[in-house]
Amino acid sequence: MAYVAVAPPKTLGEDPLKKVASLIGKEIFDTRLLLAGEIPRIIASYPNTDTADSAAQSLRDTGLVAFVCRDSELRNRSARFVAHATRFGEREIIFWDRRGGEVRVKADDAFLIIRGRKQSTTQEKTSTTKMKLNVPATVLTGGIPIMRRVTQKTTQESFLAEDFVRIFDRSSSDPRVEMFQNHVDYTFLGREVTPSTPVNFKIVVTKLREWFPLAIFDERLTRHFKTDVPAAGPGEALEIACKLIYLCHLASERRPGGRE
Repeated sequence: MAYVAVAPPKTLGEDPLKKVASLIGKEIFDTRLLLAGEIPRIIASYPNTDTADSAAQSLRDTGLVAFVCRDSELRNRSARFVAHATRFGEREIIFWDRRGGEVRVKADDAFLIIRGRKQSTTQEKTSTTKMKLNVPATVLTGGIPIMRRVTQKTTQESFLAEDFVRIFDRSSSDPRVEMFQNHVDYTFLGREVTPSTPVNFKIVVTKLREWFPLAIFDERLTRHFKTDVPAAGPGEALEIACKLIYLCHLASERRPGGRE
């Protein structure tokens, strides 16, 4: 399965819109909805990449940033390097994980920095004990109230959100390095460290942008988004959206004229 995805355009004239609708075999109204939003949208699927490539080229001819992605690539998730600390070197940035593993990224190797927010849910089971009137026993005693203990079990669902940042090069849609807000040792900030974890993480993101001045910075995933591919929960939906954003920036850079 191969998908054709596009970057939602800021504006699209009526004639190009009609042409796009004709190319993907949809009504104009449905096509307009598909081309709305901020996150790259999958607008068509094909049984093979050759057909998808042809359709993507036709869409590019209308002025859209269109690209092809395989279902397997969108759903693939390889082992990630999760950085715990970092340091700016002479020509590269050094990242360490909790086990002492090390990744070095040269300042001009970073292609894209994505900042996003990962949401998850946790379920907590609680038990409460209440006293309840025992009707049969009360009847047998001639109306004298007889109480009994009743245990009620409930499940409470809570939502957790954590910011992250991912650094990509041009070789893969999997990040070279990712950092999570609550899994960073901020002591490397020195005098800049604050008592607030969110503030510290914001400082880290700012430093990454300074250390990788040529990298594109994208923070659309800090807001709500919708995925066009069926996903097994918000976690997979986030991964799919992240890959689509990467592939979209790559396609945009490769089109005539370079980055938008």
